[in-house]
Amino acid sequence: MKTVSILGCGWLGEPLALSLKEAGFSVRGSVRKPEAIPALLEKGIEPYLIDIAPEVNAERSDEFFSSDVLFINFPPERRDDIETYHKKQIENLIEAIPSPRGKMVIFASSTSVYPNTNGVVREEDSLHPDKLSGKALLHAERLLMDNPEFDTTVIRFSGLIGYDRAPIKSIRRKKLVLNPDCPLNLIHRDDCIAIVRSIIDLDVRNTVLNATCDEHPTRREYYSREAQKYGIPPPLFETENPPQYKIVSNEKLKRTLGYRLIYPDPLGIP
Repeated sequence: MKTVSILGCGWLGEPLALSLKEAGFSVRGSVRKPEAIPALLEKGIEPYLIDIAPEVNAERSDEFFSSDVLFINFPPERRDDIETYHKKQIENLIEAIPSPRGKMVIFASSTSVYPNTNGVVREEDSLHPDKLSGKALLHAERLLMDNPEFDTTVIRFSGLIGYDRAPIKSIRRKKLVLNPDCPLNLIHRDDCIAIVRSIIDLDVRNTVLNATCDEHPTRREYYSREAQKYGIPPPLFETENPPQYKIVSNEKLKRTLGYRLIYPDPLGIP
């Protein structure tokens, strides 16, 4: 039985673990707080307490990292030294991954590694991220992919939506949407899980894939529809600033995996 370790068993990691378990994999999941362990046990996920701060603090870490597949799923922490801190976290993580060679590593990155070009961005484009979090993730991608001890596939996820994660919640707080006529890059959690499953099933290694919806509605279109769906007043739209956006292409992902999105259009998500 193939074993999969999920480093970061939270909003995305836990349902991914359950999906893999149902498919017959032996699944190990990590959390940072002891109180999260009983929930994993109840769901049949083998729990591990692992914190990377930036050293790897864990019991039985060799066992956790010795799985056939390691899914790395934790974002850079919001802090002043975000770039150097996250780089050190990944360096320490790499040291914790044991040999022999041949392990598959899947790294959950983000399309924030792309700058706003006011055009289409693809995996092969040269990268100069606008945000510090994007810069930190790009460092992490390169550290993992340059390591010859394992095979890394990077998934650059767009904005994650679905279930309790709906951008409309931020509208209720601030009631103002900037750059309303700029296109959005989003992806539903169900598609994220199916994409990771496909990568494992097809044994896709040593590549970078953008994971995003086929369609890119404007913020005005998306938030207006969401407001109508939730029965709340539509937000105000601020149109004075010049547009700053990117349109993330998912053509490589669909071609490589033969994948058809469950939710190709954010406007069509119930």
